[in-house]
Amino acid sequence: MRKVGAIRAIRLKKLRERSPHVRHEPCPGCGSRDNLSRRADGSSYCFGCLEWKPGDGNPVEMEKTVKDGSDFIHGVYAALENRKLTRETCEAWGYQVNHERGCQIANYRDTKGELVAQKVRRAGKKFSCVNGSKDMPLYGMWRAGGDLSVVITEGEIDAMSVSQAFRHKYAVVSLPNGAGDAAYSCQLHYEWLSRFKKIVLMFDQDEPGRKAAEQAAAVLPMGRVHIAVLPRKDANEILVHDGSAALVDAFWKAANAPPWRPDGIIDGSEITVDDLQQEQSPGYELVGTPELQEMLMGLRKNELTLITAGSGIGKSTWARQLAYMLQQSHGLKIGNVFLEEQYRKTAKAYVALHHSVPLSKLRADRSLLTREQFAEAKAAVIDHMCFYNHFGSLEQANLFAKLRYMATVQKCDFIILDHISIVTSGMESSSEGERKDIDILMTKLSSFVQEVDVGIIAIVHLKRTDKSFNEGGKISLNDLRGSAALEQLSFNVIALERDQQAEGDTRDQSIIRVLKCRETGDTGMADTLIYNRNTGWLNTPLPITL
Repeated sequence: MRKVGAIRAIRLKKLRERSPHVRHEPCPGCGSRDNLSRRADGSSYCFGCLEWKPGDGNPVEMEKTVKDGSDFIHGVYAALENRKLTRETCEAWGYQVNHERGCQIANYRDTKGELVAQKVRRAGKKFSCVNGSKDMPLYGMWRAGGDLSVVITEGEIDAMSVSQAFRHKYAVVSLPNGAGDAAYSCQLHYEWLSRFKKIVLMFDQDEPGRKAAEQAAAVLPMGRVHIAVLPRKDANEILVHDGSAALVDAFWKAANAPPWRPDGIIDGSEITVDDLQQEQSPGYELVGTPELQEMLMGLRKNELTLITAGSGIGKSTWARQLAYMLQQSHGLKIGNVFLEEQYRKTAKAYVALHHSVPLSKLRADRSLLTREQFAEAKAAVIDHMCFYNHFGSLEQANLFAKLRYMATVQKCDFIILDHISIVTSGMESSSEGERKDIDILMTKLSSFVQEVDVGIIAIVHLKRTDKSFNEGGKISLNDLRGSAALEQLSFNVIALERDQQAEGDTRDQSIIRVLKCRETGDTGMADTLIYNRNTGWLNTPLPITL
């Protein structure tokens, strides 16, 4: 989410630098009445649906910038009856109406009281500026005294509403260019705002307003910012429908609440004894591998587990066997993303496991099992899984769309991903490029398992080194291919070691080595798996009971 926000901030900065804001308009895309910002070059950006469109070649003219004030629009002071704002309020704020031009005029003054700009509002919430810029002062700065508190609103009408509710005794200002430039305007006037002990952000209660409040709070003095939660869309609606007392009450609720703090920060006093006594959810028992079970204390959701081994050692076979065990022993739903085999092969592998038939023999001769046995395995195992129909490399954004669907819609408890390197192989341009891609992938995967409450068992390959991993070479974390993130961001790393060239039965024996377990810290050799050529199972010397 933070990455999306950063990209959006960069885009808005570029838009502001390229062309200033002229007025707000309805958005034809999302139907918003005023979220679309029209820029002087004709381009537009909607703060509701976040869509940017280039200009059509016809620039939108702003009122001419003048230094002598000759082009400033003049008006008279009058009550805004439909807004419940009195003539006295409008006069105190320099807010005028010009009946001949059919507009309202917000006079912007600097801290010395000199008129420096005007914002002109016409019917249909169409805005233009005289001498306007993105660096305009906050509306009301010239009249805001004291240092106890200040209220910041999105617009001039809301600022006058709050001021009137407090009989003009409190400092109130509004943003000159709306929610889209909230953080920029607050940062621009940081020194002036920092004199106040409390800063209350009373922005609109729509999505752009809430986002703008969070962005503005992040650039203001920490520990002083309070974000108001309003019972209506904005301050003026409260004044119109509920009166001044309701607006005053909304202010005090915000001012007396704890100050805003960034997401993820928790004060120690908020942690309860019940929180401390809460037991860790037990992992799902690894049936058939007692030593591995003791070292890992089971497999847990919200964890990223890596399985590694040399080529042809049996990584995929054991991953499917773990998935079968989790489904049969614990009734869990399994998602299968095997990128080097067709989904039918993956499904048939589970049929073979269920009936203790080697997959290679079943693929060569399907008559080893009757149709009824295929149907039995389908009902008992495959119907409780989902599969991704794909072969080959998969772009990361597309991959996460599939993983998220499996976890949130299909309600998978664990997902098998075979394998990590192939996800980035389509983008690989050099060894440095692959490392960077795997860094990004591992960061996303480690966050993903926490976000959607799913466990991922992913297969990762080994580097080409002087060690002979196909002849039983000892594997370490440094041998993982691609990136240090594989070691750093995973929860568990499990390796299989086997000498394919050994004589006799030992060539079918694989040692399980735990390279990392974040939960227990235990590492080292675990069980020995023996491949049964008659059943297709990797078993320990002890029989497996599911």
